Amino acid sequence: MKLATLTGSTRNHSWARALPRRTGSFWWWTLISLITVSWVVTTPTHLSAAQKYYYIHVGSFRAKEKATKVARGLQQKGYRSVVSGERVQNKGYWYRIYVGPISSLQQAKLQSSELKKRGLTKYTAIYKKSLIRDDSKKAVRTAKKAAPVAAATAGIKLGQPSKTAPSVGKKAPTIQTSQQRVEAAKKAPPTVSPTEERPKETYPPPKPDAKISEKPSGEISELQRRGYGRNISAGKLSLSLRQTYREVNTELTDRTSVTSDGTTSTKQDLPISSSEKNDFDTDMNLSMLRVGLGLTDFLEVFGEIGACYDDFEDFNLVYGGGARLNLFEAKTGSLRGLYSALEANYHKGKLDTEYQSIEGNRFTKNADWWDFTGKGEIGFTRNRFALYGGGTYFVYREDTDRKQLENIPPGLTSVKFEDDLEEENSFGAYGGLSVSLTPGLLVNVEGQVFTQSSITGVIEYRF
Repeated sequence: MKLATLTGSTRNHSWARALPRRTGSFWWWTLISLITVSWVVTTPTHLSAAQKYYYIHVGSFRAKEKATKVARGLQQKGYRSVVSGERVQNKGYWYRIYVGPISSLQQAKLQSSELKKRGLTKYTAIYKKSLIRDDSKKAVRTAKKAAPVAAATAGIKLGQPSKTAPSVGKKAPTIQTSQQRVEAAKKAPPTVSPTEERPKETYPPPKPDAKISEKPSGEISELQRRGYGRNISAGKLSLSLRQTYREVNTELTDRTSVTSDGTTSTKQDLPISSSEKNDFDTDMNLSMLRVGLGLTDFLEVFGEIGACYDDFEDFNLVYGGGARLNLFEAKTGSLRGLYSALEANYHKGKLDTEYQSIEGNRFTKNADWWDFTGKGEIGFTRNRFALYGGGTYFVYREDTDRKQLENIPPGLTSVKFEDDLEEENSFGAYGGLSVSLTPGLLVNVEGQVFTQSSITGVIEYRF
């Protein structure tokens, strides 16, 4: 008997199968549906009128033209700025200059320090406010309406006639009409520079827009605060659905044939020729649910559980876990957003499938497998996306029973092969893109090559 004719699959056996296969469209539709549902559920809250943002207050002016000029100067230097006309209690009408909106308190602090280091302002204060509408584009007549209030701060008393007679030898005070008071206010409006204003001495901010504390509020709904790199922040949870298709490049390290004639079984160790050593790659799908926890802004741990299968048949349990450590992230300068991280994860599962070899023999495959992956990553982050890549160290072990279902030699009732396989290559590469759709919802696509050919799609929600 030629055992080689009974072995079955070669590296290309997945392309030579004659059995019907189900397409992967089901999982793509599931992925699209989950994104749609998450968007519908979270977007109404995200777009509500109560949403808040971070703004950096850099100064105020009585004259709108001067405030607009300063704001435009900041915009030319790369800082998004707005002018807000606001009536301040006991102080009249002012035009405040804000840098923003900014997605997180951490980023607001960094920009505040950057503004001072560049000498663009000596005074900054960070506030949590509703979305500010830029008043610099409004007609100048807005300032005219506020002039009577500004006049009051210049020492002009409105509607309070003198009750005492003028003393002898002194000129009686001139009584001004309302029109005269307005004209006087127009001619000489007082101004202050950005460095002269102090919130505590000049005016207290209104209660709804009070100065924020050091801790970020959970009411911020533009983007949630993240940890370093792609990590979740300290004390936060994440829940993600991960769909992976992969072909692991394996090589045969040991093979035993087990034959039976119905009464006795015979085991025989088989030599492995160099031509068939690498003919047994493993294809599988992994549908995993991952729960992550941020222990610190630098360290995240996670656990996973899900199903392992081939062609959406014969689902088996798979589980695992791991950790992710961010080494650094550049917070300022030209390299702002650059980060580096290390990640390690472990998986263990079973795989049952049926295939047909290119020799025409049909087999069932039952495999117990585990893998360990170590990753070194470098990437670049912005508010809504992260682009990254790196190298992997991969260890894979598989114990496989392959049972022949047809064309069994005469006199035998069963033919089976017990195989031990391991990774063909230990070192590989990977890369991916992560995009935030809503404050808590993000999607991620990642691919790997060399050690395994895989593509992973992720939908993640961070609480």
